[in-house]
Amino acid sequence: MLALNILRPDAGGNSALAGGMNALSAALPAATTDFHAARHLYAVRTEAAPLPAEAVPPSPIRTEQDLVVQLARMPIDISAPLLKARLSMLDTQALLALIAATGEAHHRLIAGRPGLDWRVIRALIRSNSDEVLLTLAENHKLEFDAEDQAALARLSESRVMLRAAILANPRLSLAQSDVKLNLEDGLSHRNLRLVRLLRAGDAARFIVGAAQAIGCEATALQRFLTGASATPLAMTCRALDIDRAVFLSLLSCWQAGHDGEPQCNAAHRPLVLSVFSLSACDARRKLLASLAA
Repeated sequence: MLALNILRPDAGGNSALAGGMNALSAALPAATTDFHAARHLYAVRTEAAPLPAEAVPPSPIRTEQDLVVQLARMPIDISAPLLKARLSMLDTQALLALIAATGEAHHRLIAGRPGLDWRVIRALIRSNSDEVLLTLAENHKLEFDAEDQAALARLSESRVMLRAAILANPRLSLAQSDVKLNLEDGLSHRNLRLVRLLRAGDAARFIVGAAQAIGCEATALQRFLTGASATPLAMTCRALDIDRAVFLSLLSCWQAGHDGEPQCNAAHRPLVLSVFSLSACDARRKLLASLAA
């Protein structure tokens, strides 16, 4: 009866929950009236190893919400549609229970949900998972309090991608201030000036200053930077001895002034960031060779 009630037409997230119920039904053994088969199954169950003392059995299913939470605790390929759906039954208490009972795969999907309560956000931050933290910082539909922003900024010190996500999220302004201060600590006076020019939207003066530092013509560098790939900007930053964390923050500034170009999606990003395995001298030589070609 609970399943029928949840799947009624006026309930939200019906298709997601139906998928979870279908997967659950498929996972259950088929009923049998064969006496010998039943005896065999009973023998297997009675000979199984006992549960460890610390194992906690799932709570009994008494309500529709209990059923949804139990389904959401199942393996991620079954529970993913539920965690992605906007089911009112997955409220703060239900999500906190799921965080306590599941692992990173479930936590990532929870972190991508809109409008999470601060208690859920804090529980996800305490998981200290790189992927979960990155998903939180990339979620522009969340409100973060000052304590959580400070925690994200602190955790980003050793996580380049997290720093970039913080700098790209307008809802993390307090964290951005801390991250920018940390990034600027390691910059030379020349590079700090160049970074501030690009952050202010002055790409033309950035190109002129970068060309002078690298030893090339500004017009040639401008042509090099014009295109659909983010690799030239990465190569320019590396030639200037600017690290990849600063590059990722500058990329969004460059894109803002160039109609979103160049694109740098998840598939292309590893290739772009591979530039930073080069030394600054090697990157400068490669850049100058590209300009001369």
